[in-house]
Amino acid sequence: MATSMDAVAREAPVSKRTLYNHFPSKEALFTAVVTDAYAPFTKPHDACQGVCDPREALRAYVQRMRSHWGHPDVMPLLRLIVAEGATAPGLMDSYLAAGKGPAIIELTRIFEYVEDPLGMPAETRALQFLGMIKEGLFWPGVLGIPSGREPETVIEQAISRILGARS
Repeated sequence: MATSMDAVAREAPVSKRTLYNHFPSKEALFTAVVTDAYAPFTKPHDACQGVCDPREALRAYVQRMRSHWGHPDVMPLLRLIVAEGATAPGLMDSYLAAGKGPAIIELTRIFEYVEDPLGMPAETRALQFLGMIKEGLFWPGVLGIPSGREPETVIEQAISRILGARS
């Protein structure tokens, strides 16, 4: 990552020593930033405690995800990760551990309550579901283009596709 700890300390405004007292490295600082940005989305929600209505759990998950995307810090952070990830592998590792990873684990837990007739693992179904949602709603936002799709329609079609017409 091109930004130096000196530049971060100047912007904070704190001394570099103070910054290093809280964060021993740029990777630790970045992990804290990702953790903070993802905290409202990745905090445990217990969508399926014992009995799970997977359709309602998926709707709630997508609603939290869409709120997360709408936070003013999230899209710039994601753009930074995409731009810098190839040259700073630690950045991607931090993002996966503190942000995306916990979000996928929660979604996977929802799919653990739903038997799949094809026997696909819950995590595979979770990733496929995310793909359907993100292609219709997330990527147009990242690229700054209109999706041309009604969000509720995208969500309901993805739920029906991944769970079947009646689950």
